Amino acid sequence: MPYYITDQNPECEGWATVKEDGELLACHATKQDAIDQGVAVALAEDSTFEGERSEQRLDSGPPAVIVDIDGTLLFNDGVNERLVRYLDSFDDTEIIVLTARVETDRSTTLDELEAAGVDYDQLIMKPDADLDSADFKEGEAVRLLETYNVMVAIDNDPDNRERFRALGITALDTDEVPDVADQREIRQVDLTPPAYMRASARRGLAWHEAGLSGDGLTPATVSEARAMADGNMTADKWVRVRAFIARHLVDLDAPAASPSDPGFPSAGVVAIALWGGGSSKRSAQRALDYADGVIGRIEAENEGRAKGQALSKMETRIFEVDGFEVREDAAGMHLEGYAALFNSRSENLGGFTETIQPGAFRASLRARNDIKMLWNHDSGAVLGSTRSGTLTLTEDDRGLRVSAILPNTSHGRDARELVARGDISAFSFGFSMPARGGDQWNGEGTERVLKSVRLHEVSLVAFPAYPETAGTATVRGLDKVAKRAQVDADSLADALLKIENGEDITSDDRTLLQSVINELAPEPEAKDAGLESGLEMLALKKKKLQILMGS
Repeated sequence: MPYYITDQNPECEGWATVKEDGELLACHATKQDAIDQGVAVALAEDSTFEGERSEQRLDSGPPAVIVDIDGTLLFNDGVNERLVRYLDSFDDTEIIVLTARVETDRSTTLDELEAAGVDYDQLIMKPDADLDSADFKEGEAVRLLETYNVMVAIDNDPDNRERFRALGITALDTDEVPDVADQREIRQVDLTPPAYMRASARRGLAWHEAGLSGDGLTPATVSEARAMADGNMTADKWVRVRAFIARHLVDLDAPAASPSDPGFPSAGVVAIALWGGGSSKRSAQRALDYADGVIGRIEAENEGRAKGQALSKMETRIFEVDGFEVREDAAGMHLEGYAALFNSRSENLGGFTETIQPGAFRASLRARNDIKMLWNHDSGAVLGSTRSGTLTLTEDDRGLRVSAILPNTSHGRDARELVARGDISAFSFGFSMPARGGDQWNGEGTERVLKSVRLHEVSLVAFPAYPETAGTATVRGLDKVAKRAQVDADSLADALLKIENGEDITSDDRTLLQSVINELAPEPEAKDAGLESGLEMLALKKKKLQILMGS
């Protein structure tokens, strides 16, 4: 629900922050305090701040924001980053650049706005240099109000602001713009689903293909289950997994949830399996506990943001490429390589694949924003900076090329040594999408093309992306057991799922389980004569494996 401010609320002597339906949130002594609350609440609830509610405005039209250029969006020494962030906080809103520059300067102005990385929808310029600037802007605002619900206008000229206000438009100077916190982040929590959840998704997909999933299953659930089976999950999916399993845990008490029931598996069991919860209450609770752990780590990363809102505007991609070059000369230690490759299809990123279109970084590279090269995304371990000239980023036919002079610090020397030895062979880049037009999806939502992105940083990273300790709930989990025993974690999970469901296992499954137990807990030379039954031996082996897994 959108939020507004008004000075016409009968319960407040000054300004009020209100919801779209008129419900009062709070009274404020100043207009700016009301604006700050409206923006903060809208961001926290993933809604929009619509500005001042006024009878003179067209409240039914599409929302719009008016913004000036010189002294407002662009300063003599660069871009007004605070204002750019503020504009980016408006979703589905027409951003209209209204400037006193004349139409003959359009080409130059377009280049400047592109270089600054400003996202906008319309550029309105004076047709004649002799036209009074304030009269021009007032006339254009009147015209725009016939079509748009203009929520706010930002202009550094006080005369222009007064004219906007006379039309019922909230008008702000540059220093009155709320400082919207930069929403970018580097996701260090490992979002990879554990092997038993991957196995559950595979089992759910098999049941679905056999026609056992019922009519209520959505294509999105099936697509996300395939991604989970492949080891790909997003932060948002983890939040939804926790909510789904917690809500449907009771479904596993139904008779058809028992493997001995003729109706097994019920459509509810299939759904829970597709969401990674397995087919028993024990397995569902295990998945729920794991999801709780992942979300807890995500929330720790997102201090200051609403609980459970795990989605970030910042994304990261990792490219492992050949062609790293390190050398040392009088200027220092040099590192060159590629942080991104064009027209190269990614692996599954959680139900979709992605390619980067040539030119995707052009706007970022032409802007004056400082981009840093970091060590493992650590902002305290800077390896280079575009502003200082120690980092140079260019686009060529292959991709985004990085050239850096590494510092003579412990991180710089470590980076040089690890790259030279071949221990580090990957770059990661952090980016966010412009409000509109930055990417293109196919009709099925399975393929994405990055056409224009905002580049925030590049990092030298170890591969794979996340340290082993960042995302595992316990070091004795199934993936860890499989790694120690040098077997495939998914095959091990599939075999254990059969045992858990009371199904027959194959000879290959039995051999796999035996090899894991022998590797992790070798049998003593002396056999226990009392264990002659094969079933007793299998039960013992299963118990040993459960102990080793910490379950």
